[in-house]
Amino acid sequence: MKLVIGLVGAPLAGKETCANMLEKLLLEDGYSVSRHTFSEILRETLDLWGLPHGRDNEQKMAMLMNAEIGFGDGTLSRAMRHRLMTEDVDVTILDGVRWLGDEKMLRGLNDEGIKSILIYIPADAKVRYDRLLTRKRSGEHTTTREDFMRQEQVRTELDIPDIGSRAEIVIENNYNDIEHFHRDINRVYESLFDQTGR
Repeated sequence: MKLVIGLVGAPLAGKETCANMLEKLLLEDGYSVSRHTFSEILRETLDLWGLPHGRDNEQKMAMLMNAEIGFGDGTLSRAMRHRLMTEDVDVTILDGVRWLGDEKMLRGLNDEGIKSILIYIPADAKVRYDRLLTRKRSGEHTTTREDFMRQEQVRTELDIPDIGSRAEIVIENNYNDIEHFHRDINRVYESLFDQTGR
């Protein structure tokens, strides 16, 4: 049975690190793997319009797609579902579950014979802001704390804790020690595949 692992967490919580490690472990064990983010659809759409990438533009595009004057709630989720249903791999890692419609789509895959599991990665805002300052990606390190906290309140981020409360697995990531986080991910990987009988 195909498995989709959905990752939910605020920006810089550690979702990409988790996805990287899960992919590595899966490939080492001989599974075929694909990876997707909801942001990839947003970036492709921005490219079509000649608009720059970045968190602000991606948030705006997501809100426009899902708005009543757009295509309605769940538009981005439906686009991702279409991608997932056309793939023939053992495991898909889906990074960036953040809307209730994303969660509904993920859970609905079970009706299509695809197993889905949600992993929540919570991390404190201060820890995540400190990571932003050291990451130095696309000028993000110049983001002020006030701008960072404002981005936390954008509509695209508000459902994350609620969705996370229903996740099967939670991996806290308030560590400065990446090895600690890696050990937790490895334990989750081992227990996850025990649970699914793979």
